[in-house]
Amino acid sequence: MKERQDLSRYGQHFMTDRVFIDRIITSAKIKKDETILEIGAGTGILTEEIAKTGCKVISYEIDRKFEKDHKILKKRYPNITFIYEDALSSYLPAFDKIIANIPYNISEPLMLKLSKTRFKEGILTVNKSFADKMLNQPKAESLLSLVMPAYFRIEHIADVPKESFTPPPRVTSSVIRITPIRKEDLEDNAERYILRLLYDQRTRKAGNALMEAIIDLKSAKDNKRYTKKESKETIRKADIDKKILDKKVIMLSIQELKTILRSSNLSL
Repeated sequence: MKERQDLSRYGQHFMTDRVFIDRIITSAKIKKDETILEIGAGTGILTEEIAKTGCKVISYEIDRKFEKDHKILKKRYPNITFIYEDALSSYLPAFDKIIANIPYNISEPLMLKLSKTRFKEGILTVNKSFADKMLNQPKAESLLSLVMPAYFRIEHIADVPKESFTPPPRVTSSVIRITPIRKEDLEDNAERYILRLLYDQRTRKAGNALMEAIIDLKSAKDNKRYTKKESKETIRKADIDKKILDKKVIMLSIQELKTILRSSNLSL
């Protein structure tokens, strides 16, 4: 029991099932000239399989207890660099893809961090209920399910049973693929474009964030600068409740966000 407690003190559950590890590596389609970011190296089982492809591996691990294992691995695979820091509070180096068995307790803040990071693709193992929210499954509607499709295309790859991890988590996991969406590619989807810009400004009042979002979208679509005056008039005509506009974006409920996005008079 002590080993189980030690391994999971950071909320980490390490995948040991070779079938699913192979599925992750195959799904990632790693090229030798790519840089792969891993978060939560643990004992290094997944790290080693990534390194075998010949790519450059940058692997974060917050727990130095595994450093001895990593030194052995590093001797065999000099293409691995281990960083013993909290990835959430670190400035992430440039990378092409992220392949990670994400500690469940950092899944949401990590997704928000990745939403502001440039990369090609991610293959992530997360709590199944978290994946269902990301995939906008029925009965799993949340702020996450509303916001994340404005940043990523999200694809389900496989569900992973508890027995595939050490120590076993309490719930089933899912492997998902995330592919970043460029803001420019949302110009024909005003609702998602506005949502993305609102959430980029989530510590601001909704009214101010919406004004800037409308200016950004209209200027991009019309190829000319849309003014604050014009944006404010657009919001006025939309007749959105002032109580909603005066709230910070991060404090809005799902329904309040939908009210802003689907206001029948917000003609964009």
